Amino acid sequence: MDIREITNSATSLAGTSTRRNKSSIASEYSQILASKIANVKTDIEKMNAVQEKLDEIADLQEEITGEVKIDEDSGNANRNDSSSTASAKTVETIKRFMPDGSILITTYEGGTITEQIKQKPHLQIVADYSAPPNPDGSVATKVERTQSLDLAALLMM
Repeated sequence: MDIREITNSATSLAGTSTRRNKSSIASEYSQILASKIANVKTDIEKMNAVQEKLDEIADLQEEITGEVKIDEDSGNANRNDSSSTASAKTVETIKRFMPDGSILITTYEGGTITEQIKQKPHLQIVADYSAPPNPDGSVATKVERTQSLDLAALLMM
C-alpha cells in the first residue's frame, strides 16, 4: 500500500463519520427544538388561563366597587363612557419624611408635579443637660420636634 492510498481511505472514513455525526446532531437538535416549542406552547396556554382568571377577578372587583379600571391590554379601555386612556390621567400623592422632621407632600398628575406642600414640624425648646451650661450659668437648650412620627397616623392625613 502506498501512503496516498492510506490517506485517501482515512479521509473517506472520516468523511462518512462526520456525515453521520452531522445527521445525528441535526436530528438531536430538531428533537430538542420540538420539545422546547411544545413547552412554550403549554406555557402560553397556562398564561392565557391565568389571564382569564385575572379578568374574572377584575370584573368581580368592578361589580363590588362600581369602579371601572382602565386596562389597555384586555380591551376594556373604552368601557368607561367612551373615555380613552389618553385622557385618563393618573394622580399620585407621595409623602416624604425629611430629616429635619418636616413632611413633603408631592402630587403628580400624568407624570408632572401639580402640587407640592411642605409641612414644617412642631418644634419646642427643651433643656439640654448633656451640653455644657451657657456662660451666664443657665442650662443649655435645644430645639426638638414634638410631632411624633406615627406613620399610620401620618399616612391618614
